[in-house]
Amino acid sequence: MNMATAHRHYNPDWLSDDDLVANFVARQADFSFLRDELARAPREGSVQHYLLVGARGAGKTTLLKRLAIAIRRDADLTDHLIALSFPEELYQVKNLADFWWAACAALVDELDRLGQKGQADRLMDAVESPARRGANADPLADTGLILLLQASAALERRPVLLVDNLDQVFQRIDKKGRKLKDPHAPAYWALREQLSTTRSPIVIGGSVRLSEPFTDYDKAFYDFFIPKRLGKLDLDEVHRVLEQLADAHGAPEVKERLHARPSRVGALYELTGGNPRALGLIFELLRQGPNGRAVEDFERLMDLTTPYYKARFEDLAEQAQVVMHALAVRRPGDGGGLRFGHTAAEIASHAGLSTGTVSAQMDVLEREGLVEKSATHGRTQYRILEQLFRLWLQMRGTRRIRDNVIGLTEFLEAMFDLDELRPAMNQVSSGSALAGAKFSFAVAGADCAAPWRRGLEAQGADRLLQHLQDRGAEIGDFFRPGDLPEDLAAVARMREQLQHCNGAGFTPEEQDALLGSVELSVEKKQASVRMLCAQPAAPEQTAQLRRRLNDERQRLMHYGLRTPDLTLLFGKRARGYLPLPCLTPQDTEPAFSAGSEPAVRAMLWRLVGARNLVRFVSDDAARDWLEWGLQHATEADATEWANVAGNMRRSRRFVQAQQALAHALSLGGSSRASCERGALLKDTNGDLSEAETAYRKAIELDPADARPWNSLGILLANKLKRFDEAEAAYRKAIELDPAYAGPWNNLGNLLADRLKRFDEAEAAYRKAIELDPAYAGPWNNLGNLLADRLKRFDEAEAAYRKAIELDPAYARAWYDLGYLLGEQQSRFDEAAVACRKAIELDPTHAVAWNGLGFLLGEKMNRVDEAENSYRRALELDPDNPWTWNNLGILLDAQDRLDEAAVAYSRGATLGAEVYPYWRKRRCELTTRRYTSAARRALDAGDLPALREAFGSLLAGADGIATILVSEDFVEGFLARVLADRHGADLLTVLRELGFEKHARPLLLAVEAAIGNRADKLAELEPEIRAAAQQMFERLTVPREKEK
Repeated sequence: MNMATAHRHYNPDWLSDDDLVANFVARQADFSFLRDELARAPREGSVQHYLLVGARGAGKTTLLKRLAIAIRRDADLTDHLIALSFPEELYQVKNLADFWWAACAALVDELDRLGQKGQADRLMDAVESPARRGANADPLADTGLILLLQASAALERRPVLLVDNLDQVFQRIDKKGRKLKDPHAPAYWALREQLSTTRSPIVIGGSVRLSEPFTDYDKAFYDFFIPKRLGKLDLDEVHRVLEQLADAHGAPEVKERLHARPSRVGALYELTGGNPRALGLIFELLRQGPNGRAVEDFERLMDLTTPYYKARFEDLAEQAQVVMHALAVRRPGDGGGLRFGHTAAEIASHAGLSTGTVSAQMDVLEREGLVEKSATHGRTQYRILEQLFRLWLQMRGTRRIRDNVIGLTEFLEAMFDLDELRPAMNQVSSGSALAGAKFSFAVAGADCAAPWRRGLEAQGADRLLQHLQDRGAEIGDFFRPGDLPEDLAAVARMREQLQHCNGAGFTPEEQDALLGSVELSVEKKQASVRMLCAQPAAPEQTAQLRRRLNDERQRLMHYGLRTPDLTLLFGKRARGYLPLPCLTPQDTEPAFSAGSEPAVRAMLWRLVGARNLVRFVSDDAARDWLEWGLQHATEADATEWANVAGNMRRSRRFVQAQQALAHALSLGGSSRASCERGALLKDTNGDLSEAETAYRKAIELDPADARPWNSLGILLANKLKRFDEAEAAYRKAIELDPAYAGPWNNLGNLLADRLKRFDEAEAAYRKAIELDPAYAGPWNNLGNLLADRLKRFDEAEAAYRKAIELDPAYARAWYDLGYLLGEQQSRFDEAAVACRKAIELDPTHAVAWNGLGFLLGEKMNRVDEAENSYRRALELDPDNPWTWNNLGILLDAQDRLDEAAVAYSRGATLGAEVYPYWRKRRCELTTRRYTSAARRALDAGDLPALREAFGSLLAGADGIATILVSEDFVEGFLARVLADRHGADLLTVLRELGFEKHARPLLLAVEAAIGNRADKLAELEPEIRAAAQQMFERLTVPREKEK
């Protein structure tokens, strides 16, 4: 961008006549009107004077300059008029006499411009003559006016005085008027008289307001000047101005963008308040597009506007300045969600003024054209009319980078689409590091850039730290707490600490490895940096840290990363990029820089496939990475694609895992791809024999690789129940790679869960921990062993908490901790917190939802929350019999028998073979449900209802024979019915419904009990006699007890 051009937008005097005409695109209607009025004005005779009224930047100066050019060039004007252009500031004018001498000087300048040097010199001699010096004693002397009229008459032209800031001239032309602001100053009346003759100059002046000399009927200039108000441009005018500017500057791409998205014009209209000068200033930024250089250019534009905005601000009274500042620093929407601006009460609260004072100042500011108001949203709200003015006020006097770039953010957000901003994200800024940082934060603040925000903030912090390193400033000077995400702020502070202590003996590569570690928590990194920067640093701890970082490198290479990858990975993460484990493709874009793309992309794909380093929190997240890989990982081989498939499978994104595996196999396959095929078949309940074949194929392809043996062991143990073979497979994996922690952990699971060799299991888990101290899985499994088998609860809690420390996002560890705290230690509140944390980390964790429901219902008596938890668990896993059973218990306890019956029935169906007592529970509930209805019918003498109840029991019960001999039915229902003398009705209904074929001995016993005729049972055939007699005893013994 040519900043001289931008400066000329601010100062039209810098433009040539041709350039000014080319750039004059606003106020065309006003220009045409005034030009036509001048064309009709006589060289002698009465004329009309005009006053252009508008805020600074409204276009008064440019319009006056354009009129001067028209008078100079247009034949129908130049034949009888001559333009006298006054400078904006007339510091030499201190009275009316000086004003007329200034007019003569303006005529000298115009004669020079027209090439009439001789006449200009003679006039200048007259201006500087002793006669003028003698006339200076009288402030109302008209000597200068007489000279002006004589010179104009000699030219046969009438002078047109184009006076910018005429209101300021009026304040200077009389001492009394200037000091006391007296509208009755004699100079005003003298000037009116001098401008009322047939030969007087024509005056077209500019003013920011209509002051008393113009507005009050008894003042000098009441109804003397015709005011022409130059308000803000309307939306259509702004559109035309932008298009004409684009044409004038040869920028068709800007015009195309405006047509493609008309809302940009509205955004620009809001930003500039329809102010032509502000519109011209910001057009240059629109023309050059988004890039790092835009920051410095935007700040230069703000600097160039400083005289303009500062003058407008300093013109205001002190209270008005306070109100304007409050309107600037409170963005629309702060504090109340208001969509237009702020109420007077809100501004009063912020500024420490009364609401009445603020309202009065708002009226003044509205009249000055600085503030607009609206009652559209209920209460009257105010905002600064020209948003660029607001941004200028907002940016003054703060180094806080997030505040400093608000204006640029609003501009970028309003004017550029995401597709236009994205290429600028990873450009190497041609400006300073500070400018690059500001640009990154400005783009990060845009709503459309939300998916990329984390990476852009890292980019901004990185560039800012480069600036601080060059300048020696402190990061706290640029950020306040909360300006950065917590993890990113921690990285920035650690980098600053290491810079201050010159790396504490760590090479730059070692510093990157520490800050970019994927295994160390932020807290451990901070502790390590403090240790390194202590004076003196502890040698043993330093050496231990180096060993740990080297071990991490070895593990990452085991997961598929390469040595150059590690340099890139640690370097990027040490600068806040690539947040794990929930990394997205959008997070990575700002990490690219010119020339690094192929290497970074290759590293990223291997990182996505490194075991459990990246987690896919949703199907969309996995799909995004899959699409990214197809576009960018074109050089990746089958093994790398298979690794990605494995990570997607471990995140239970099976569809995307299958797609990644299919791509791996399309590349020719590999041992790793074959192994992953087996794992997918296993985890998706596919053909297990085919899964075993796939694992053995992987072993055949690479007999030295321990991983297929480990995976085969998992299949044999967990699916095929061939435990001895599973143990042999794990031990083969350990033999091939003794440093591989995975098979040790899995061997521990087999020994603990299947072979019941608990001491050996503990030893295996501890070996896995020794080999890979950062691996959270063995710690959690050790916790399960200690809690469930060895009953060492305190050690179990410590193991769970260690797993969480290593992997705070490990949802299963949080759930297991919650289960321990609730079930074994009665620390219910802590248990609920842990379960909720597991759910927060993995909202699809059905087991955690079930566990939370059990805790809330059985332990904390919060039944509504418990029910909600169970039902959410069932949405996620509708085939879990434990959850159905737990929900049944909860509903049963609330006497919601119909719902409880459904839950019990579902649980019994799903888990009856493994948990047979659930079937018994369901039968008990079914009995209570229908006998309760039958008892109500008997008490009411309602035989149809009785038939309906038992008909439903017969039709809906699973295991009717079991129900009919149960204690609930015989002693709990039938015996009580007989005692109440309802036996005959009941027996009739039971026989009508065909119950006899399910329980003939029972019905015979009921018949005998009705008449208390036990002897009748002796007449029965031998095969049912004993059963009937037993039922008779069960039916009658309770009555005997009641007697």
